[in-house]
Amino acid sequence: YRDRFRGRHREPTFCALHSGRPAYQTHEHILFRCDHYTRQYRYSSIEDLLTSLDPFYDIQRFLEDNPSAMTFDDLP
Repeated sequence: YRDRFRGRHREPTFCALHSGRPAYQTHEHILFRCDHYTRQYRYSSIEDLLTSLDPFYDIQRFLEDNPSAMTFDDLP
C-alpha cells in the first residue's frame, strides 16, 4: 500500500523490528516470519493457517501474545 499509494510521502515500507533480511511489513510477514513476535503455532502461510481446525483461535492467541502486532504502535 505504502509503495503504491503513498510513495511521495516517503513512508517506510520495510519492517524495522525484524532482525533478518529486509522485508516488507505485511500481514503475512507479521503472522509468520517476523522474529520480533512470538508464535505458538507452526504454520508457514495464510493457506496453512486457514485450513487448520480453528484458525480464529490461533490468530486470537497470536494477538493476545503480541498486543502491538497489527497496530500503529509497531509501524516501521
